[in-house]
Amino acid sequence: MLVTLVAVGSLLAYGGAPAAAGTIAPVFERTIGGPGHAGLYAWGMATLRDGTILIGDYWNYRVLRFAADGTPLGTFIDNHGHGANQYYTPYGLGQDPATGQIYLADTDKQQIDVYSETGTYLRSWGAKGTGPGKFLYPSRVVVNSVGTVFVADTWDHTIVMSTTSGAEIKQFGGVGSRPGQFRSPRGMGLDAADNIYIADQGNKRVQVFDKNGTFLRAFGSAGTAPGQLAGDLRGLAVDRVNGWVYVVDGEANRVNKYDLMGTFITRWGTNGHEHGQFADGGREASVDSDGNVWVADMPNYRVQKFAPDGTFLAQYPDPPVPPPPGGFNAPRGVAVNPVDGAVSVSDTYNWRIQTFTNDGAFVRMWGERGRGDYEFNYARLLAYSPLNQDIVIVDSDNGRVKAYTSDGVFRWSTGTGGIGGLGVFKNPQALAIAADGTIYVTDSNNQRIQVLSKDGAMLRMFGSSAQFSYPRGIAVDPVDGTLWVADSVKRKITQWNPTGTLIRTLPIPVGTADNQLSRPFGIVADTERIYVADTPTHKVKVFRKNGGFVTKIGARGTGSGRLIEPGGLALHNGRLFVCEEGNERISVFNLRPS
Repeated sequence: MLVTLVAVGSLLAYGGAPAAAGTIAPVFERTIGGPGHAGLYAWGMATLRDGTILIGDYWNYRVLRFAADGTPLGTFIDNHGHGANQYYTPYGLGQDPATGQIYLADTDKQQIDVYSETGTYLRSWGAKGTGPGKFLYPSRVVVNSVGTVFVADTWDHTIVMSTTSGAEIKQFGGVGSRPGQFRSPRGMGLDAADNIYIADQGNKRVQVFDKNGTFLRAFGSAGTAPGQLAGDLRGLAVDRVNGWVYVVDGEANRVNKYDLMGTFITRWGTNGHEHGQFADGGREASVDSDGNVWVADMPNYRVQKFAPDGTFLAQYPDPPVPPPPGGFNAPRGVAVNPVDGAVSVSDTYNWRIQTFTNDGAFVRMWGERGRGDYEFNYARLLAYSPLNQDIVIVDSDNGRVKAYTSDGVFRWSTGTGGIGGLGVFKNPQALAIAADGTIYVTDSNNQRIQVLSKDGAMLRMFGSSAQFSYPRGIAVDPVDGTLWVADSVKRKITQWNPTGTLIRTLPIPVGTADNQLSRPFGIVADTERIYVADTPTHKVKVFRKNGGFVTKIGARGTGSGRLIEPGGLALHNGRLFVCEEGNERISVFNLRPS
């Protein structure tokens, strides 16, 4: 792990609001960073009938193909985009053994995409929701020998059975812990008799059903003893020839091996970066034509191959290719040190924080995927404390808030993930820090704001589902210390007293025009104005504090001064720093008074 930090700017306007003026004339100045992806973000996996292996290269938005000996055979599917015939991110993969067609769980679009055996797009089905023809989170897909398609709808806790054309046959499961019920089903595999084995993640077990969805048996239990499962069951693969079941226990960084009846045979794996180790758990698994087990090790930027007894055989690529220093993969947050102007960025899909000088020279980075003090699970926005320049970060999917000194030394962490009371966070997106060091966090999926002391002690919370739908951005006003909150679902900007009393909702209309808001995210304030990143319109929109429109900054594009999916914002020395998820860079604008 590389620990190299530079001061992170805040969502606030501390240390450099532009001079008071009725209007501004923003001028593009420069960019910081640029795209910087790892060579492989391995997740989904399937062994094809010709013996080659497909690997979903998740954050490179493609599907790769490898020979059984590990020889790379190039990109099999590269169809990322927002079109009707495109996918957002490749997740689970499966093949129809009769036709050879490839099935892709297009999780973020809530649909199943089908490709030919040579990678040509054929058809899709599904839509967001529950009930026939709809999915909440279709994460895995397999097809049995008679053409029945099984989809694990993880968030709906069901398995959906359909024909190869998408006509739904039935659903089974439902949330619960009784036989036949699930809590977040994930990995799936088929044996030679078309029985389906399903990793029942929340219940820490494997359930087995026949080809009609009738419950047969279950095995595994919660624990760390041999044969038990710690949790985060991401992958499952069945060796149809020898009758073995491999279960990826992500929480324990292990692979467990059973026979078809659930008798424990062996296990292997620990946490780490060496051969046979996993970082934050393995993902999907597949058995190749030689009986070897391939396990996606995404946070280590590789796939590992093991013999059936767990002996490490190889890794692909060898060596792994991590993301380069100074490059980004879907960054979300930017902050500027009010003392020295250093720029910090949450490099979200690379699970790290990077810092730069104010003119963009790379200084250092730290972090990796995981749950520890120096690890992140999709960090979003971040801020510098005006008291001591500590860097405070929202570690979104871990449900935590973490603080580091300006040189990257861990100071504290607080919070747990889930639904609950004070100190429990569900997908927090942003934070802002007041002049006295008080920290305000948008607890986005819990529809509230949580308040922490400068040292991370939980103080209070405010807001409700009637007031917030998805509070995403937050800023402290540098004039009076009130809070500005951007709600991306209600599509509103609200102002709050720091004690949690609503002051007003700005009269900004909903829409895509320059003076409207479509889905606001990052927000900052100076002495006269608020700046809002309106992500889907690819613009930063500037308003007076009474809601009056001032101007817009940017428009969709890749050139200088253009933006794609702006997120986090920071103000420093009369300049606006815009974090662009889509262009994977920071754009800097001089906010010259006119």
